Amino acid sequence: MSRLPGFALTFLSVLLTSLPAMAGQLVNWNFNASQNRLTFYTDSRVQPTAQLIPNPTRIVVDLPGTTLRGPTVRQAGGGRVREIRIGEPDSFTTRVVIELDAGYTVDPQQVKVRGITPTQWVVELPTPELAPASNNNAPGPNPDGSSLPTQNLSAANPPSTGQQYLQVTGNGLFVRLDKNGDNSGIRIQPNARQSTVNFELNGAVLPESLVGQSLPVGQYGVEEIKFSDNPNNPRLSLALADSGGGWNAYYSRVGGGVVLLPKQISRSGGANPAPGSAAVPVSNNTSNSSPSSSGNRSPNDRLVSQASNRNLANITAIEVTRDDSQLIIRGDRQINARGNFNRLTGNYEIRLDRAQLSPQFQSPELATGGPLYQLNISQETNDSVLILVRPNTGRRFGRLFRSGGSLYALELISDTTASRPTGNLPANNPPRGNSGDQISIAVQPPPANATPSFPPEWSNPPAGNLPSVPRGGRLVVVDPGHGGKDPGAIGIRGVQEKDVVLAVSQYLQRYLEQQGVRVLMTRTGDYFISLQGRTDMANRAGADLFVSIHANSMGMGRPDVNGFEIYYHGNAGLSQAIHRNVVNSLNVRDRRVRQARFYVLRNSRMPSTLVEMGFVTGNEDNYKLTDPNFQQQMAQAIARGVLEYLQQR
Repeated sequence: MSRLPGFALTFLSVLLTSLPAMAGQLVNWNFNASQNRLTFYTDSRVQPTAQLIPNPTRIVVDLPGTTLRGPTVRQAGGGRVREIRIGEPDSFTTRVVIELDAGYTVDPQQVKVRGITPTQWVVELPTPELAPASNNNAPGPNPDGSSLPTQNLSAANPPSTGQQYLQVTGNGLFVRLDKNGDNSGIRIQPNARQSTVNFELNGAVLPESLVGQSLPVGQYGVEEIKFSDNPNNPRLSLALADSGGGWNAYYSRVGGGVVLLPKQISRSGGANPAPGSAAVPVSNNTSNSSPSSSGNRSPNDRLVSQASNRNLANITAIEVTRDDSQLIIRGDRQINARGNFNRLTGNYEIRLDRAQLSPQFQSPELATGGPLYQLNISQETNDSVLILVRPNTGRRFGRLFRSGGSLYALELISDTTASRPTGNLPANNPPRGNSGDQISIAVQPPPANATPSFPPEWSNPPAGNLPSVPRGGRLVVVDPGHGGKDPGAIGIRGVQEKDVVLAVSQYLQRYLEQQGVRVLMTRTGDYFISLQGRTDMANRAGADLFVSIHANSMGMGRPDVNGFEIYYHGNAGLSQAIHRNVVNSLNVRDRRVRQARFYVLRNSRMPSTLVEMGFVTGNEDNYKLTDPNFQQQMAQAIARGVLEYLQQR
C-alpha cells in the first residue's frame, strides 16, 4: 500500500461541498497483482479518462483537476505488470500509468475503469497476453511525449553492473538517472577528431552503479558509452565507430532519465534493416540543418546508390507542408502507395511498391510540437520502401491519396479531442483505432447516489495535547529514509527499515497537519529518492525544518543494543526538543543527542535533524518498531518536539 498526502476529513467536507472547482489530490492507491486491479482514492470528486498506448502496452489514466504533491512515484507491479508510475504531466492533472511487460498486451475493450464512488475508482485489467509479432520494434511515445526505453535481455546474457540503467530504444539510447536536470542545462560537445560526443548534464545525478563505468552499446554507430566519476553534474561520452552525425539529448519526465538521439538518418539497402534504422525522432533540441543532407551521407547511402535500379521509381523526398496539414511523398515518376494503421504498434504504415530510396533522398526536419512524433524510412526489400509514421499528441491521420502522378499525400488532422488526452475525452468514447498514439478506454462513472468515500486508513490518529502554530504559516519536510531498491537496515524477522520509517513518517505528517503545519513528504510510497534529491526538494520548497526519520542497526550479532538517538549538524535546538519529548513520553533507552555530518544534515539550508527511532536488530526495539501503537506514539512525540521548536522561532 502506498499512501499519498491529503487533508483532514473535517476540511474535506467543506472542500467537497463549497469548493468543487479547486484542484484535489490523489491521496491513496493500491495495486493488487493477483487480480490485476488498481484502486485509488482522491480527496475530491474526479472524472478520469483512460487510454491504451501500445508498444510497450500502457494503460494511462488521467485525473483532471487533481494534483500530486511530491515526486513521481515508480513501483514494480507484479505478474505481467512491469511497473506502476504516478506523476503530473501538467500542474492540473495527475497521471497513473500501468505498464505491462515487454511483448504483452490487453484488449482495450476488456479494460474496465469504473467509479465506486466519486472519490474511489478501480482499474481492472484482463489477463495480459502475448502480443502478435511485429516487424517494428521501435517503442511508442511515453505519455509525456518521450521515447520509452526497451531492453532485450536473455537469461544467458544478464545485465552487467550498471547495464540495467542503459537501454537501447527504437530511435536512440536511454540512460536512467537518479535525478533529471533541466533541458537548458544540457551541453553537447562533439569531437570529430576523436570520434566522440560528450554530454554535460548539469543538475542531473547519476545512479551509483553508473559512476565511472564504461558500457558497450553496439548500435547507432556507438561502440560504448562512458560515465564520469562525478555523480553530480555528470558527463556522458559516446565512443563512435566513425565521426558519424550529430546527436540530440533531452530529459524524459516520466521515464526518469536522459534520451540520446542521433540526428542523422541511416538507410538500409537490404531486405532486413537493423532495428531502429532510418529513425528521425523528434527532440527537444532540434537542429537547424536537415539530418540527411546530401553532403553528409552514411555508408548505407552509398549502398543504396550502388544498388540503384533504373526500372524503379526513386523516392526523392518526404516533406511536411507549411501548414502541417499533410505529409508529402515525392518520386521521380509515378509511385504507388498502400497505407494502413497498425493498432498494435501505433504506427501508420505506408508501403511504396516498385520503389527505391534515391541517393539524394531528402527527409523532413521534425520540430518539437510539430504534427509528427517519429518517422521511420527504410528500403524494406530491393523493390519496396516502408514508411512508418507516428503522430504527435493532438494529431491523427486522415486519407492517404494520390496528389499527382509522382506525389502521394497523407492527411495530418488536428484532433481537438486528442489535443489534451489528459482531460477532454468523453468518458464513454469508444476505442478510436485511427489515432496513431492511443486507443480510448471507456470509463464507467459511479452510481448517481454514491457518496464520496475514503480508505479505512484515512482516519487521523488522535492528536492529544499538541502545541499549535498559525495555520499554513510553516512548512516542514518529513523525510522517510531509504525506499525502493534501498531497504535500509534489515533486522530481526526480516523487518526492513524503509517500511517502519514510512509508517511513522505518515503518522507524523498527519499530526503536524492537524496542528496547522504544512508538510512535504520526500517520498509517499516504496520508491527510491537520492540523498541529493531529498535535500534539493526541501531547499527548493523553502522549508522551515527538515526531519529525516530512520531506524538503526548494530548487526544481527548484537540484539542487546537498543535505544533512541538523534543527530544534528550545526544547530542542536530542533534535535534537543524532539529528544526531550521522545524520552519523556516513551519507554525507550536513551542514546542521547549526537552531532554528525550526514549528507542530508549538511546540505539542507534549514534547521534539520536525523531521528534514529530504535534498532531493527535489537531484541526490544524490533517489536516496538512494527507495533502501530508505538509508531503513533513515536510520531506524536516527534511532532510535539517539532511544534515546540516552531513556537520558539
